[in-house]
Amino acid sequence: MECERLQGFPDGWTDIPWRGREHAPDGPRYKALGNSMAVPVMRWIGEGIQLVEEAAETTE
Repeated sequence: MECERLQGFPDGWTDIPWRGREHAPDGPRYKALGNSMAVPVMRWIGEGIQLVEEAAETTE
């Protein structure tokens, strides 16, 4: 849960059924989070792109 919070995901985001079990073990959950991109960082990058696009539209 702490890694989900650090990455900006809601608690339990990676706790999904896994190989016939009700809950995924910690290892695959950590791996999924390690292969993901932090939500707050992606939001920040997206907002920056949007600002640049809006600025380009006003100069045309």
